[in-house]
Amino acid sequence: MKHRIYVMMAALATSVMSAAAATEPDATGMNMDAQTWCKSVKAGWNLGNSLESAGGTWDNTNWTWTNVWQEDRNKWETCWGNPVTTEAMIKAVKEAGFNAVRIPARWEGHIVDYDQMTIDPKWMARVKEVVDYAYNQDMLVVLNTHHEAWLENNPLYSYQSKILPRLAKIWTQIANTFADYDDRLAFAGTNEVQINWAQPTTENQAVQNSYNQTFVDAVRATGGKNHYRNLVVQTYSCNPYYGLNGLVVPNDVVEGHLIVEFHSYDPYEYCGSCQYYYWGKEYASYGATPSSNENTMKGLMNQAQQTWWQKGLGVLIGEYGVANHYDASASEEVQKIQLENQEYWYKTFVSLARENGFAAFVWDNNAFGNGSEKFGIFNRTANMRVDNTYALRGIIEGSGQEYVEPEPGGGEDPGEDWYSKVGKTLWSGSGYMAWGDGLQLSLPASNFTGTEAGDLLVLYYDIDGAAGYSMVQFFDGTWSKNPQFTYEGTTSHEFNFRDITGQFSGPQVTPLVFTASGLAIVKQSGLIIQGYGATLTKVVLVDVSEAGLREVARDSHEGINYNIMGQPVDQVTGNGVFIVNGRTIYRK
Repeated sequence: MKHRIYVMMAALATSVMSAAAATEPDATGMNMDAQTWCKSVKAGWNLGNSLESAGGTWDNTNWTWTNVWQEDRNKWETCWGNPVTTEAMIKAVKEAGFNAVRIPARWEGHIVDYDQMTIDPKWMARVKEVVDYAYNQDMLVVLNTHHEAWLENNPLYSYQSKILPRLAKIWTQIANTFADYDDRLAFAGTNEVQINWAQPTTENQAVQNSYNQTFVDAVRATGGKNHYRNLVVQTYSCNPYYGLNGLVVPNDVVEGHLIVEFHSYDPYEYCGSCQYYYWGKEYASYGATPSSNENTMKGLMNQAQQTWWQKGLGVLIGEYGVANHYDASASEEVQKIQLENQEYWYKTFVSLARENGFAAFVWDNNAFGNGSEKFGIFNRTANMRVDNTYALRGIIEGSGQEYVEPEPGGGEDPGEDWYSKVGKTLWSGSGYMAWGDGLQLSLPASNFTGTEAGDLLVLYYDIDGAAGYSMVQFFDGTWSKNPQFTYEGTTSHEFNFRDITGQFSGPQVTPLVFTASGLAIVKQSGLIIQGYGATLTKVVLVDVSEAGLREVARDSHEGINYNIMGQPVDQVTGNGVFIVNGRTIYRK
C-alpha cells in the first residue's frame, strides 16, 4: 500500500513540474558545492518573525484563514511586532560580523489562485527585495518556506495527495523568480514539520522525506542555475536526532549540492524554557546545570559529521540560540556571570559548528528582556542597536574557528579501545535492558575483591535510537542501598546514556569511577545492573593502577602522545596501545 502511495505522489509532482518549461543547465556563477557553501558561512543570522508573520489564524480543519485582522496581506510582515525590513538593517548585521542571512518566508497567506497556488506578485516582489538587500551586501542567503501550517502540521499519508502538488507549485514559482541568482542563494524546502512536537512515527518520517524529494524535484525541473543550486532538506521537526535515524536523503540529478538542516536549542531547559541559569562543566561550580553539556554538544556535531558530512552532504543549523535570561532576584555580579555563561554557550556552539564545516544561523526575533523566547540581538526599532552584547560576542568569537578536516572513519571505534586490553571482563553477551522485562545483570561480590575506589567499571552498550530514553541503573538487590559511581564530576546510582555520551544511537563505551561508599556496598552485596533503551554487551573492570591512560583518554592533550601507562612518548612506534592528540587510539 505504501509503495502505491509513493508512486501516486511522484506522478502528481511530476505532472505539476512538467507544466513549467525547464531551461538547459547553466553552471555560470554556480561554483560552490554544498560543503563549500556551508564552510563559507562564517556567522549566519535569521531575520526572524518578519516575512513569515501572519495577520490571522490558520484553521487547519477547513484549510482557510480566520480572524484576519490585517486585511492587506502584503502588510503581514509587521504583524508580529517587527518593523518593515530595510537594507540598512541587513547592512548593520553585516558590519557586526555576519556574512549570511536566513530569510524565513510564509507563502500560503499570499496565494491569489489556489488551483495553481499562484503567489501574489506583490508579495513575491517584496521577498525578492529583501533577498536583494543581502545580495547587495555580498552575503550568502537561505530562503525557505516557513510556518506553512497546511504542510507543517499534516505529515500524514491522508494529506500527501493534497500537499505535494501544492508544495511543487510554490517551489516552481520561487525557483523561476530567482533563476538568475548565483550560488550565494540557497533554497530550503520546509521548516519544522511536526504534530504537537511528539516523537515521529514511521508515517511522519516518510511524509517529511516525500516533502524533501518533491522540493528537490521541483527546483531541479526549472533547469538553468537551479540545476546546480544548493538545496537544503530538513530532518523531521528539524530535530537532529530524528534525522540521524529517519532522514532519507533525496535522489538528485546533480551530485554534491544537497544540505541537511536541523535546529538546536539544546538543552531546551537552558536555551528555551530557562529552567537553568548555568550550562556546561565550566560553570557547574556556580549552580545547578542540566546534564546536557559540552560533551553532548560535541557528540551531536560528531554524529552529524559522520552521518552526513562524511558522505558528501552539507550541514546547516538553520536556528540556534539561548533565550536571554538571568535570576532577577540575584545580585548584579551573579547576573553578570549568568549572562557570561550564555556567551560561553554561544562561543562553544559556533566554534564546534565551524570546526565541522557546518553553516549556523542564530535565531533573532527582536524580542528582548528576561525569559523564554527572548532571542533578540539587534534592536530593529532602535537603529539596530545591539541589545544582547553577550550573544553577539560569543558568536563572533566562535566564528573565528576554522574548519578542521575530519579524520577518515570518524576517529576512534568505541568497540576497539584500551579498556579491553588492560581490564578484566566481568560479563559479555547481548542483553536488552527494559527494566523488569529486560536484562537485570547480577554480578557477585567476589568479582570486586581487590578493587579500590577510583577504579573503573566500563560499560559497553548500544543505544536504541527508537526508545524514548536510554539509561542505566545500579542497585544492591534490596533497594536499601544504591551503589553510586562518578562520571565527569556527576555522582549517582543511575545515568542517562544519551546525556553523558551526547549520542542518541549506536555502540558506546562509558567508564564509570567507583566511589568509596559505592564500592563498599558492592563488595558486600554484589552489583545488579539494569536500565532501559539500550543493549548491554560487555562489562569490564579496570584497575587504574595498572593503566595510566584513564585521565589521558578522557581529556584532550593536543600534540602529546601517550603509551599504555599514560606516560608521554616522543613517537608512536612498535607494538602497543597509544593515544594521539587525545582523540584517536592507534595500535602498531
